[in-house]
Amino acid sequence: MCTVLFLGAFLCTHYYTLPWGLTVVSHERVIIAGSRVIKADNSSDLIKDYLSQGDVLVSNYTTKGDVPLFTSKVLTSQPVPNVARATPTDPLTCEKKFDVSFLKVHKAGSTTIMNIFLRFAIEHDLNIVLPSKSEGYGFNYLGYGNTLYKDRIVPLPENETYNILCNHVVYNKEAFRSILPNDTEYVGILREPASHFVSAASYYGFYKSLLRAVSADGITSPVTRYLQNPTQYTLGTGYVKNRMSFDFGIPKDKFTDEQYLNEYIKELDTDYGLVMVMERFHESLVLLKRLLCWSTKDILYVPLNARKAGPDFRLSESDKILLKNYNNADFKLYDHFKAKFDANVESLGEDFQNEVVSFVKTQDMVAKFCLQVMDLQDNGGPTMQISGTKWSAAFSVTVHDCKLMTESELPMMKRLIETAWYKYNRSLPVKPS
Repeated sequence: MCTVLFLGAFLCTHYYTLPWGLTVVSHERVIIAGSRVIKADNSSDLIKDYLSQGDVLVSNYTTKGDVPLFTSKVLTSQPVPNVARATPTDPLTCEKKFDVSFLKVHKAGSTTIMNIFLRFAIEHDLNIVLPSKSEGYGFNYLGYGNTLYKDRIVPLPENETYNILCNHVVYNKEAFRSILPNDTEYVGILREPASHFVSAASYYGFYKSLLRAVSADGITSPVTRYLQNPTQYTLGTGYVKNRMSFDFGIPKDKFTDEQYLNEYIKELDTDYGLVMVMERFHESLVLLKRLLCWSTKDILYVPLNARKAGPDFRLSESDKILLKNYNNADFKLYDHFKAKFDANVESLGEDFQNEVVSFVKTQDMVAKFCLQVMDLQDNGGPTMQISGTKWSAAFSVTVHDCKLMTESELPMMKRLIETAWYKYNRSLPVKPS
């Protein structure tokens, strides 16, 4: 394992950029250059020589034969003071963002994304907006069909601020901004509405209720008959009737108000720096990484809360036409942000697609590793080392990382809530006896 060698004033005063953003190091007169291991009697002179030639030097490595398995952080070409902040698309030199609101939309892959945000908060000791209760039905909701209220969340010690919001709650601009920092990035996720309807109807029992409510005629499916005349049936539709729009803060009485929908979606477009698309999950995660200047490790995941069985029913093409009228707000919301997503991806070009390919390969390796070590104790055990790329520094994945990635939402939430209450109560002044 190598560490950075400080060569007097040469490296202590200035930091130097190398191709691909890799760090200059020397350890026991060994220099890693590209995929080669080079030994030299005068390490300082060799580093200077390679700097002048623009070759690639790698640090913090283990080797397999002559090939370094991973690298460390970037050195910049400017003196440390007065370095201009990089854009989020310069992943090895930009500054991580820690204040983020993620809108957890029902049945849109959001439990998996939530786990990413909770792990990030744990890793960086951030304050999470957490519901005040740690047990009972729906305790993990910040607002069960409602928006955010200060008296329903775990308070913070004095002079501290919230950093991460990622539990279920209905979006409300004023309520969110009343507790989150001004520099908070707002992120959401949407799912293709027909797929969302099928998933929600299957998961929340709407389809089973529909089978009991609609008499079978052996010709037309129950879903078709319902969509042809939904007002004929008295059913709970909270999770299937424009639910994504509702989660984004559109009131139920505005679902068919075209003018309101157009104006509100424009406002959401301004509020949200990124609305991910579930069908483009890996691209969405790389966009998230670039927006927040996170590392590849920060966006790793193991799918959570996904249905192991297939859907209870399928929609015909004529059903989808009927559904577009029934869930007009969801289709309108999705179409807007899907078009914006497509344009964003298109503008980023080949480099972005190459990063997505690189991420998918890394994700697959890590997922396989985690499945192999899940039954081991998380103190010690094997560690997977991932090589650095032009988009992210090197990192390692431990058994503990894997356990956090696969931990179920409710046990993790209960633990975090109890820890947050403990922290708050300890911060209170001791009352005189």
